[in-house]
Amino acid sequence: MKNIFVLGSNSFSGSSFVKYLLKKKYRVIAISRSLENPQYYLPYDKKDKNKKFFKLQIGKDTEKIVKLIKKYRPIYIINYGAQSMVGESWDKPEDWFKTNSLEIPILYKKIFDLKIVKKLVHISTPEVYGSNQNYLKENYKFNPSTPYAVSRTTADLYLKILFENFKYPFIILRASNVYGEYQRLYRIIPKAIDFFNRKKVIPLHGGGSSIRSFIHIDDVCDASYKAIKKGVSGSIYHISSDYYISIKNLLKQISTIMNVDYKKYVKSASDRKGKDGFYKLKSNKIKKLGWKTKVNLKTGIKRVISWYKINQKNFKDKDFIYVHKK
Repeated sequence: MKNIFVLGSNSFSGSSFVKYLLKKKYRVIAISRSLENPQYYLPYDKKDKNKKFFKLQIGKDTEKIVKLIKKYRPIYIINYGAQSMVGESWDKPEDWFKTNSLEIPILYKKIFDLKIVKKLVHISTPEVYGSNQNYLKENYKFNPSTPYAVSRTTADLYLKILFENFKYPFIILRASNVYGEYQRLYRIIPKAIDFFNRKKVIPLHGGGSSIRSFIHIDDVCDASYKAIKKGVSGSIYHISSDYYISIKNLLKQISTIMNVDYKKYVKSASDRKGKDGFYKLKSNKIKKLGWKTKVNLKTGIKRVISWYKINQKNFKDKDFIYVHKK
């Protein structure tokens, strides 16, 4: 059985990919800075014998992570670990730069020096492009508009020069707005479901004019796996659906599915600093590897609603707000 490392395994996307890999019969070494999530936030079974979990943090525990790589000798390493949350990066940008711009590139250099891994997969973000009205190819220039986005460009550029000079075996994945079951309740789709269910008013920042492509986590996992297995080292792959919707119309769709009065429970609010209004990702490269979307938005929303209702009794107050971790 082959070993794969998943860094940031407690994240929504990371834990979902752990589940995907376990189904593919890999042994997964899951690493996260926090303890494993409660089961209602974990897509995989905590007791799965083919998963080993280690509470370690990139930066503080980098040398321990390196020792584990030497011990288990994974064929692939996928890194979901990063300081995320765009809006919050304005308050303490130093934390975002410390993790995303310094500690992650240092870890990547140490991984490269080991010469063990067949391919490193770096999970990046479309936020590095900034707002743009055009369809964006993978080589589009960076134009970040928030501290978060600026911090994320560093590792991307560092991997680029490592490949150009030393043929570092990596790929970069940039997915559009990912959603699905097990996502934290402060993200827009589960947040809207929760607010509508509890008959609370949800703020619509900037009138909900931002345009996004929402893609279900199952489709993202499938695309990620195809990129890992078939992708060319040194390449960037976009993962996005071809369906775009404004945040306003997204909330209207959720309210319709839940039979809730949109006008009563959605109110306009001031816009957020540096928010990207619009970007479209071209996903032609990943499609050439045999990938296509399977879960449409309406079906995906219904699945999230079902998960929410099943687990509603388990949610704690802390689940509804983002808690920053250094």
